[in-house]
Amino acid sequence: MMKLTTVVIAGIAAVFFTPALAHAGTIRGTVAAKQANRHVLVLATRHGQVTTARVSPLQAQRAKIGSRLALAGKRLADGSFRATRLHKLGTAKRARVSVVVLRAKARRLLVAGGGSAFSIRLTRGTRLLASSRGSVHAGEKIDAEVELSDDGLVGTTMNVTGDAPLIDFSGVVTAMDATSITVTTEDIATVVQLPDGLVLPPIVHVGSKVEIVASITGSTLTLTAIKLDDDHEGDQGGSSVDDQGRVEAEGTVTTFDSHTVTVQPGDNATPVTFAVPDNFTLPADLADGSVVEARGELVDGILTLTRLELQDRGGDGSGDG
Repeated sequence: MMKLTTVVIAGIAAVFFTPALAHAGTIRGTVAAKQANRHVLVLATRHGQVTTARVSPLQAQRAKIGSRLALAGKRLADGSFRATRLHKLGTAKRARVSVVVLRAKARRLLVAGGGSAFSIRLTRGTRLLASSRGSVHAGEKIDAEVELSDDGLVGTTMNVTGDAPLIDFSGVVTAMDATSITVTTEDIATVVQLPDGLVLPPIVHVGSKVEIVASITGSTLTLTAIKLDDDHEGDQGGSSVDDQGRVEAEGTVTTFDSHTVTVQPGDNATPVTFAVPDNFTLPADLADGSVVEARGELVDGILTLTRLELQDRGGDGSGDG
């Protein structure tokens, strides 16, 4: 059996997000996991990308693990997909998922993909490829070939492809204090460290369903963003990690200068601040109150702006960090 290390996990700034621009479209994928408490189907596409699909309770009940589906709806600002229509195309017994390891245990991996966290069970036959350590650790990116059943995912092959600087996952707050917050998914607890001096908004409490964006250093997760993971459409919005490991956020600019841009994602939000690199040109018509889509990546532990697009005026002011 693979040797797997147990990890403790940990951020930069906590933020809440309110509804932002949604984009209509369609997606296809295979149901890899179901999370009834969130009204969520976790879908694996043909190329392994993982998407969180928000569906109705009836749709969630009818969809089975392994169902191949076509969904119509709209992409939300937090990276999830709200389905309005759902059509079954067939059934699959296997799937591929490209995910990031959140916690590693001897017989189970808790992984993150598309803003959701879910488990992959391990057996003596599970093969681990391309790992110099001979084990899997938090923050490691893997392409997993899995078997699908009503009991969940069973890993057959784990191909390690590198390390992720950021991770996006969901869970329930089970503990919190001045220095950390504990988020539990499928009975596995993840500790996320809070930056010095950060106080979480009072809307976050033990029992809250949340979605977390965190940076990863070694076995430590540090909070970059947090929002309530509510199944009401009006409560969706804000922050996600894209396929290239970059943070994307939507909101209103509160302050900016040549060095930083601060985005306020909603009334119940803590602002998120992006550092502006020297070679980045801000849009000429950027102003306090502008609604923007911002994208950034970690550079030496600092969330650094790589793209800024105006949404309220149709402009596209973007640059390279």
